[in-house]
Amino acid sequence: MEQRNQSAKRYRRRVEVRYGPAEPECAGYSGNISETGIMIRSTRVFAPGTLLNLELKLPDNTVKLRGKVTWAREGGVQLLPTGKVGMGVRFVDPLPPELAAILT
Repeated sequence: MEQRNQSAKRYRRRVEVRYGPAEPECAGYSGNISETGIMIRSTRVFAPGTLLNLELKLPDNTVKLRGKVTWAREGGVQLLPTGKVGMGVRFVDPLPPELAAILT
């Protein structure tokens, strides 16, 4: 099991996220974002270790990058606002400047 990097500052930014192992066909939204990864709130989660293609819909454009699932919790849609369901994804690509710009 991968160890989580709890030292990275997290920013509470809600952006639409599309994701999937092959194509970004699942939909969710961010619970928080850091320079190293993102918490995706969604009832559709993938197992830790899964590589995902991500599309983050920012106000001015869409950022594409890849990430690796580090943890996942399943649950019903009623738990989405609580942050108790979803998954943590560590970015494997360098942070795009457009995404870095909103993390302030």
